[in-house]
Amino acid sequence: MSGEWPWPADTSLDIARRLLQSYRGALMNIDPEACKQIDAHATDLGQGWVAPKVETVDPDDLVVAADAAEIAGVTVYVIRQWAYRKYIPRHHAEGHPTRYRVGDILDHVANARRQRAERRTGQRST
Repeated sequence: MSGEWPWPADTSLDIARRLLQSYRGALMNIDPEACKQIDAHATDLGQGWVAPKVETVDPDDLVVAADAAEIAGVTVYVIRQWAYRKYIPRHHAEGHPTRYRVGDILDHVANARRQRAERRTGQRST
């Protein structure tokens, strides 16, 4: 099998995660208990993204940096850098930690993917 990677917007990390998910799916089919044990271990090490989960989020929800990072699949440091660089706005309330709007995070992630795809393919999306 040869050819071009089908997701041109993927970063090296995205590619590694997609490949890992392929292996994880195969392991789940062969040995679900071993897969669950590895998922639990990865989660204990702070890598909960390994085990996919379905979540419903409201784009208008305001979340702390740790929750924003989990939603975007990045670190808290990256969320704070996005805010510092004005990619996403911060929301402040007296006596509460800084919060970030879920919709702003998802929009930024989608825009960044779209821009990467355009740079790599030389095409502008519509």
